[in-house]
Amino acid sequence: MTTDIKQIKSPKLNKAFIIVSLIISALLSLLFLLLFIITDHGLIRMIISGIWFVFNLIMLLKCAEKIHVAVNIILTVIFVTILFFQSIFFLGFSSDTPWKYNFQKLYVIFRNNYEFKVAPEKLPDDISDYSMEYLPSIMQGTGHSSVRFKASHDVIKAYEEEYSAKAIYTYPLSVFQDGSIDVEQVSPKADIGIKDDKSLLVYRDTDFWSESTSATVYVISAVHNWNHPHSSAVIIDSEKNMIEFAQLG
Repeated sequence: MTTDIKQIKSPKLNKAFIIVSLIISALLSLLFLLLFIITDHGLIRMIISGIWFVFNLIMLLKCAEKIHVAVNIILTVIFVTILFFQSIFFLGFSSDTPWKYNFQKLYVIFRNNYEFKVAPEKLPDDISDYSMEYLPSIMQGTGHSSVRFKASHDVIKAYEEEYSAKAIYTYPLSVFQDGSIDVEQVSPKADIGIKDDKSLLVYRDTDFWSESTSATVYVISAVHNWNHPHSSAVIIDSEKNMIEFAQLG
């Protein structure tokens, strides 16, 4: 028993444990740094793992022989637990950097098993006022995704021709009060979540569309369920060359 205690207190064992922790924290710091660079997500985890790395480095250089290995184990468990729970809960993101778009879309697909029903395969050249936003559904809260930008007239018209032909509902954006309307007749291509429910909810970036008076909503898919709504729509203003790919749920 005495021998076991001496081994636990061994400076060599403690130093080895710190080195292992240092390597793990360094790798996690680099991983979360890369994740943050390409997706705008993971900043808090990058900071936490960076603090853990600095802590391990200080311990290795100054205190390895003075600190009991149990202290390092407890602190490692704390850092790992924090990072674990930070990784479980995904709170979404908002980004205005176009070159990150493909990375962000792939990250959301694999991270949350999310299906983008409306979203460009790639962004057109020379766009402006770009923003991508994703918020996952949490409990009773309905999540959404949105990609919006301004582009050339030809690009917007091409999108309008494509999605107007696919639309199961077409409405002016101005008729949506708080993002919701009741359709006159349920499309046979729509899903009915609640019998006789004609409510249709769509997500839209209200700030982006605040100055538009001629935008049209092309609804590509919909689930009529006031409690758990789902929809995908492409909102287009071909006069102002604006477009938004919006998905609810």
